[in-house]
Parts: sequence; structure tokens; C-alpha cells
Amino acid sequence: MNKILIAGAVALTVIFGTPVMAQTAASGPDLAAAQAQIDALKLQLQQLESTVDSMKANAPAVPKEPSKVMVELDNGSTTVGGQSFMDFGHLSNQQNGVDVAPSGTGFDIKRFYLIVDHTFDSVWAANLTTDAQYLADKTTSVVSSVGPPAKTSTVSTSGGSGGVTEVFIKKLYLQATLSDAFVVHAGAYTSPWAPFVESLYGYRFIDKTQTDRLGYANTADWGLNASGKLGGGLFTYSASIVNGGGFKNPSRSKYVDYEGRVGVSPVSWLTFGAGFYSGHLGQINTTNADFPKNTASRWDLAVGVHAAGFRIGGEYFDAKNYKSASATTGVYSASAITSNSSTAPLSDTATGYSLWSSYDFNDQWSVFGRYDQAKPSKDVVSTLKDTYFNVGVDLKARKNLDLALVYKNEKVENGQLSVSGADANGSYTLGGTG
Repeated sequence: MNKILIAGAVALTVIFGTPVMAQTAASGPDLAAAQAQIDALKLQLQQLESTVDSMKANAPAVPKEPSKVMVELDNGSTTVGGQSFMDFGHLSNQQNGVDVAPSGTGFDIKRFYLIVDHTFDSVWAANLTTDAQYLADKTTSVVSSVGPPAKTSTVSTSGGSGGVTEVFIKKLYLQATLSDAFVVHAGAYTSPWAPFVESLYGYRFIDKTQTDRLGYANTADWGLNASGKLGGGLFTYSASIVNGGGFKNPSRSKYVDYEGRVGVSPVSWLTFGAGFYSGHLGQINTTNADFPKNTASRWDLAVGVHAAGFRIGGEYFDAKNYKSASATTGVYSASAITSNSSTAPLSDTATGYSLWSSYDFNDQWSVFGRYDQAKPSKDVVSTLKDTYFNVGVDLKARKNLDLALVYKNEKVENGQLSVSGADANGSYTLGGTG
């Protein structure tokens, strides 16, 4: 606006200046008339400027452009999936020659996983995997007074009408892939040993591996993990610092536990593995830290061959101070870590091995078999023995769907122990008491 006004003033001066000069020599009256016109134009120009200034002062404020917040959208990818192990069959469970629960015929859900994977970019990713378990109503006798005479009270824990199935977190972790040789995980992540053996075995949906079934290894735990592969997969490793209580128990304890595994594949069809574990299984806290205690340890070896339709392999473990057996009853259930008192816990050693084999006739049909043997209490009840085997045929009806007909048999001699592998994340008690 200022440029327009100044340009107009210059033009007016030039236009009206030339005639005025020309008329100066003509006559006085004409000069006076021209001067009057100039004065009138100046007055009009001043009034115009005043009007414009007034309009500018009274004009509404021009709204400013609103502030903008830049939000970067996550352009990663999310996949949602699931996995379920279920069966329909007959089970016969005897203790001291008498049928006990869960003997009978029916349908079982062994596992149901809901899996959510999210990839943020080439480095960052996250995973959430849920699991489920069935909680039955429980009745427990509690000593309320040592007496004499001793008094007991009954405490009933109810999960609803006859029990309830609850969902819990199996895995929940953040992953940073810094390179193929160094991948970091924080949260509830896959344990180094048991899932490695599952990959060699190939029939996890039939049953857990031996160390997992007998309670000497967790498939996941809460903590930190580093894993990777080198030489194009020639060498693999996984190392974890964990709470020790397993994925069902995210609480911290007095100490952390350590687990590690290395694997070597000199050729594509042959894999060797070795693993270890050391810690207190999440059982030591400030309350019992000063009581006598043991440290649990485990050493593992495994080998797997997968070639020409055959899958052959085996696992061996040597575990110390996980649990201990009663010398009088043969029941293998007491903690070998702590007795939660001034009485020192019993030290006990367990060893075992598992052998498996399968053959794929074609892309759909295969046969499989497995044999396990373990001695859970070599130091206290050396005759306590667990023997397990399965044999069956598998049909891959379609991608991601296996249908199998299988026979399983397990016998516990000279004692009693609890075996993981029942319906909905439960356990069986096998054997008898002395």
C-alpha cells in the first residue's frame, strides 16, 4: 500500500508541475487559480492518507496459521497369529495300582498361544505371546496353632464354578537387532536351551522335551537375553540373565540366574548343542537369604540330524539341586534350593537322556518315536526312575495343520514325581509312595 501512494504522488507532481510552470509566464490570476487547485489536491491527498491509516487501525486482525505438531506414523508391520496343541483320547493313570485322576476319555487343550509380532523397522521389534492354564478349586489344610494339641483350618481357593481357565503372558519382549551376530531382547523371552532342543526334535505338539517335562528347564523367563549367529549359521549362541522363576513368575528375587547355549552346524543337516544353567530358580529372597541354601545347576548336550527324510537326535542333561526326594516316601517334590528354615536343604542330582527318530514318507505322511529315561534323585533315592516313550503317525493335512495318532507310556518306579504335560498347562503326578 505504501508503494502505491508514493508512486501516485510522484505522478501527480510531474503531471501538474509542467502546466504550472508554463502558465507562470502567462498571467498572475491563472497562477493563483492553479495554486488553489494544487492546494485542494494536497488537502484531498492528506484526507486520503488519513482515511487509509484509519482503515488499517480498525481492520480485524489477520488470524495466524495454527501451530503444527509433526507426528511420525509407525510404518512398521504387525502380524497376529496363534498356535494350539489339543488332543482327544483315553488316559489311564495309576498310583499304587489304583486308577487316579485324570484317568478317563476326553478332549484336552495342551496349549493355546495368541501371538502378536510387531516390526518397527530393521532394528526394533516387539512380541506378545499369551498362554492359558486351568485353575481348579483347591482345598488346603493349614496349621493355625502348633498346640498342643495342634489345630488346623481348611482354606478353599476357588476359581469359580469348578475352576477357571486364565490367560497369562508367556512372552513379552522388546528386540533390537544390531546385527545377525548380536540381537538383544528385554522382557519375557525364549530360554536358550529347551526351545533349541524343540527345534531339533520337531514334534513339540506331541509332547515337551525331557528337561521341560521334568521341570529342569523353562521355555521362557523374564530378564535380558543376547543371541546371534555367525559364519552364516555355522555357530549360534544364546545367553540370558533371568529372574529364575519362569515365565509365570515375573517377580524379582535376591539373585539373578544365568543360562546359556551354543550350537554348531558344520553342515546343513547336522547340529550339535551344549548348554548350562546356574542360579536359585527365583526362590531366594530377603526372608530366607540367611538360611542354608544350595545353587541349582544344569549341563546339557544335544545332537540333531535332519537329512533324506530322517530326523534323528538326542538330549542328555545333568542337573543338581533342583528338587530332592524324600528318603522315606520316595516323593520327589521338595525344593533343593532352600527349606525356608535353619535346616539345610537336601542336595540331590538328576540325570537323564532322550532319543528320538522320525521319517517323512512324503510331504504329508510321517512316523515318529521317542524314548526318555531319567533318574531324578541319584543322591537320596537312587532307585527312583522315570521311563517314557511315544510312537505314532503324523498327517500334515495342510500348511500349519498336523493330525497325529499317537501312543504314549510313562512309568515311575520306586517313588513319585510330578510331570508337566497335562491339559491346559497342568501336571500329572505319577508313581506311588513307599
